[in-house]
Amino acid sequence: MTSVQWDDARVQSLVTQFVEIDLAQYDAIYVIDNAKYSRLYKKMERIRAELKEMPGDQRRALLPLLSHSNVQVRLATARSLLALYPDLARNALESIRESGIEPQNGEAATAIRRLDEGSYIPK
Repeated sequence: MTSVQWDDARVQSLVTQFVEIDLAQYDAIYVIDNAKYSRLYKKMERIRAELKEMPGDQRRALLPLLSHSNVQVRLATARSLLALYPDLARNALESIRESGIEPQNGEAATAIRRLDEGSYIPK
């Protein structure tokens, strides 16, 4: 297996883990398990960082997740892609804000407000 094939397999594994974590976060939100949510968030951050450090910033592999059926997956993906695809990510955040699905709509609204104020600069 070449390094490119290995990298592709690793990227796909990380994307799969990203989705699994977001789905688990979704469940944790609705049973109000903040400790679990926080642990999962730290895992997601590590995955996001690893994708970013890969050649070509492989966070781009998350792009199809902007249309995922789960709102938590879409929210995490939009946040992850703001630096790479600001228009697409913002559109996803606006859609989540308008969805009325709580608490993700509030988180999306806060992210948009912080972007507009300049207090949040995606990296």
